[in-house]
Amino acid sequence: MHMKKIIILSIALIVLASLCFANEAKQLKPMTVRMGDSFTITLRANMSTGYQWQVTTLDETMLQLVNSEYIPYTTKRLGADGKQLWTFKALKKGETSIAFKYFRPHEKDKPPERQQTIPILIK
Repeated sequence: MHMKKIIILSIALIVLASLCFANEAKQLKPMTVRMGDSFTITLRANMSTGYQWQVTTLDETMLQLVNSEYIPYTTKRLGADGKQLWTFKALKKGETSIAFKYFRPHEKDKPPERQQTIPILIK
């Protein structure tokens, strides 16, 4: 009986992992915003692990970074995730994208843990 539980748990973890990787590879639809409007991008983060998101690509002629803040989830669980909010203002019409990396600033030679590029359509 114990072996059966281990096999079921192993299969469940493999399925869950494959779903996570499938989501990362998926092409995102452009986020549509109006010129002059502000909008917020929310990225899941856990700063208690030393990781944080950083903007790596931003066309400052089209978008202005207005604010960035980290909000931990309200839970008693030690080391729980939170979210990092990035607020931008759309400056002119067109298409652009914002690229982020999730990394530990003190690990200069390691590649980022995750990367995310979000296409933006400004109308």
